[in-house]
Amino acid sequence: MGSALPVASFACVLFIAALTACPGESGNGSSCDDYAPPAGFDAMTPAVSFSKDVLPIFGQSCAFSTCHGSTIGTANGVFLGKDAPRVIAALVGVKGDELATMPFVTAGNPRESYLMRKMDGSQCALDARCTGGSCQESMPKNEGVLDISTRDTVRRWIAQGAKND
Repeated sequence: MGSALPVASFACVLFIAALTACPGESGNGSSCDDYAPPAGFDAMTPAVSFSKDVLPIFGQSCAFSTCHGSTIGTANGVFLGKDAPRVIAALVGVKGDELATMPFVTAGNPRESYLMRKMDGSQCALDARCTGGSCQESMPKNEGVLDISTRDTVRRWIAQGAKND
């Protein structure tokens, strides 16, 4: 009978911990916040240019030879280097292996663009649809999410039609 009290106490602690866990916690110490821009976000202003505004973001954050900048082989077949037509061809309307049901970029719809989900760190909300049950890490890899103004530049480019301009 003396051992029943510690077991009961331990069970109570576990029960309380389960009740007070943060929303979205998966039990492995990580959480999944499905990011959406605030209601007042204006996706049409200011106008965004791919070559002047978006391509430099990719160049600073993604287009390394070990990531998405290699000219001979790229991660998931996605090239994000300096060749704008090639980048557009690799992203817009193209579905990858990791999430075959959503294009990397859906012109006009950042919410349905896997690139934005990876950049916002909310790809985990799609895990059930991803190969192997996981949409892996946010991008840029091992860096955490980029600041909101940088991500909003890419979000606006997508919302404005994901044009090569």
